[in-house]
Formats: sequence, structure tokens, C-alpha cells
Amino acid sequence: MKKEVKKYWYNDSKLINSIIIGIVVLIILLSQSFAINNNLSAVNIFRDIINHNFNYVLVLIYFIALKTYSGKKYFNYLNLFLVFIYTIFTVTSFLSVFQTLSIINLLTLSIRLVTLIYLVHTMFRDTRYWSEFKINKSPFNDISSDSYFSCLIVLASVLLAFNLIFVKSADGAIISILDSLYVMFVGRYIYLYREYLEFKTLLKLKEKQSKGDRK
Repeated sequence: MKKEVKKYWYNDSKLINSIIIGIVVLIILLSQSFAINNNLSAVNIFRDIINHNFNYVLVLIYFIALKTYSGKKYFNYLNLFLVFIYTIFTVTSFLSVFQTLSIINLLTLSIRLVTLIYLVHTMFRDTRYWSEFKINKSPFNDISSDSYFSCLIVLASVLLAFNLIFVKSADGAIISILDSLYVMFVGRYIYLYREYLEFKTLLKLKEKQSKGDRK
């Protein structure tokens, strides 16, 4: 029997979506503001946009699109776009680890890899990709949604702790906190969608049982 999801603010998917948008916008604006205040050259600012903020710009497009009519209509295609984005993030993190082996890079890779696996095994459940790509037979389905979410919370918290230890300025500390909050809220967003899909499955089972009882 599916556990009831209580109506706390962190169980409101629309609110979580808005919070993620707000966090991403803050990260983009603050990082550029800090870069300008630190008198970085135009080249360095542009490089920062490409290396750090471009990832967030792509994610921002996804979450803003979810609030539109077209985004809701083509929700599954948007999810495919998000999975593609996180695939790129994960590959980039792999390359970063090979270039510079550090605890920060390893934790970042772990977060992106867990998020990617969580996304694939959640967002594709209600689509043709679920059986077409044999995702329904993946061993990662044995991991509960609670475990995925808890793992992301722990990894994001540990990464934040290390970032705060090694950070050299208040600007860096603020961005690190926002980065970790972003990971946590994205994890919550995926968690809530998994809850929604499980609730739909439960309703279908009840409908089949009621039809069988009538016969």
C-alpha cells in the first residue's frame, strides 16, 4: 500500500519547480555579478558562462518550459531533453576527474551520475522508452526512490562541506550553498514525480480489481 504524501510545502511539485527556477536564476546572476566585482576580464567572464552557467541555462529552459502549455503537452519530450542534459553533465564530470583527481570532482561526478540514473528510472516509467530500452529490467529499479533522494541529499551536503572548507571568498561560499540547494531540490522534484507515477499505478490496479469484482 502506497504511503500517503502529506501536504507540506516540500510536497508541492509546482512550488519546488518555482524554487528551482529561483535558485538557478540567482546562481547565474550572482556568479556574473561576483565575476564583474572581482574585475575579471571579459574573456574570463565568458569562459565562466560556458563552463558553469551554461549548464544552468539549459536546466532553466527545462523548468520554465514546464510552466507553459506546450511544456505540459510535450512533457515526455522535455524529460528526454533533461536526461540528455544530465548525460552531458556526467560525461563532462568524468573528463574533469581524469584531468584533475580531487574530492570535489569525485563528489560532483557522483551527484550527476546518481541524478542521471534517478532521472532515467523515473521520468521514462510512463513512456514507451521504459520497455523499448529495457529500462524496466534494470537492476537500478530495485533501489527505492527514498534511497535515491537520501543519497543526493547526503552527497550534496558533503560536497557543500568540502567546498566551504576550500573556498577562499564569501562569493564562492554563497554559490556553493546555492549549488547544493539546487541538487537537493532537483532530487525532490524527481522524487515527487516518482510518487505521482506510483499513485497512478495504484489507481489503475484498484480499477482493475473493482472491474474484476463486478464480473
